[in-house]
Amino acid sequence: MRRVALVELVLLAALGLTPAVGCGTPESAPVPPAWTQTKFDYPRDDVLTLAHLQAKSTHNSYHVEPEGNELEAWAYTHRSLEEQARALGVRHVELDLRRSPATGVFEVYHLPVVDDVTTCRELVRCLESLREFSDAHPGHHPIVVQLELKDGTPADYEAYFAALHAELLSVFVRERIVTPALVQGGLESVGAAIAMRGWPTLGATRGMVMFTLDDTGAHRRAYTHDETSLDGRLLFPDSAPGDPFAAIAVLNDPVSDAAAISAALAANMLVRTRADSDSVEPYLGDTSRRDAALAVGAHFVSTDYPAEVPEHDYALAIPGGTPSRCNPVTATAACTSEALESPSMLTAP
Repeated sequence: MRRVALVELVLLAALGLTPAVGCGTPESAPVPPAWTQTKFDYPRDDVLTLAHLQAKSTHNSYHVEPEGNELEAWAYTHRSLEEQARALGVRHVELDLRRSPATGVFEVYHLPVVDDVTTCRELVRCLESLREFSDAHPGHHPIVVQLELKDGTPADYEAYFAALHAELLSVFVRERIVTPALVQGGLESVGAAIAMRGWPTLGATRGMVMFTLDDTGAHRRAYTHDETSLDGRLLFPDSAPGDPFAAIAVLNDPVSDAAAISAALAANMLVRTRADSDSVEPYLGDTSRRDAALAVGAHFVSTDYPAEVPEHDYALAIPGGTPSRCNPVTATAACTSEALESPSMLTAP
């Protein structure tokens, strides 16, 4: 049984919830004073949640175009994660992970040898880049980190997940993470909590991060204790309405997946989709998929082009975002972009 952290208890109490208890990993990263002490006077922080917003996301957020590349699909280069968050308003990132057999640490890159250039080779370095932004701008709404495990089946899944959790907690202490335990509270499952009462308020989660698992196969089965629960876990796996762990859905085609996206939104789930893929739309100057992604109500719209580049008249911007905007499908009348996140309220007063 793990000890529920004091700040998590405070957050749960503020939400009127009871903590769920499971096994965990010791926390070791320092908590910046600005994050623990600063209170931001956002006017609707007791009402608005992650479910009410739409934010910019990047696909393969670490990617650097390999030297001599001739493939359109790899012809994009991202800035550091800190700069994406600070300068481009990115609030959702995607990292591909492989555990190094030589060092045991998780590394971040697309494909071995042929497409392995990255802004941050080690997972910890990537997360430190995000924490640099978060430490300096604690008034941000939660940042979501989508992790895709590229390894085959490990010999010992629990040891593998424990190693992953340890790396996450070495950068962000549990108190700075929107965890399944925080969301579940005293209800029977995360899925039940999301369906019945939705997500914690932005006031309870401002300045925090959330981790998700992009997998529907063996990794997810093991992570969810054979598709039953998220006890002792830090990540929210890809899921569908009705799953005991239903909280987030990765539905990458906003056109063909439109019905599934609508169903996920109706179940209070968070949805990630893609505005473009393999540089097809940017090279054609085709904005139809991007426009569909924004209109369908996905919370996180992912792109390889978060800012304009000289080669293309194409980029993803969140219309009216500061940097995020009120979700065109799920937002309430109480929502304004500035109430979700405002540039004037990102840093300590």
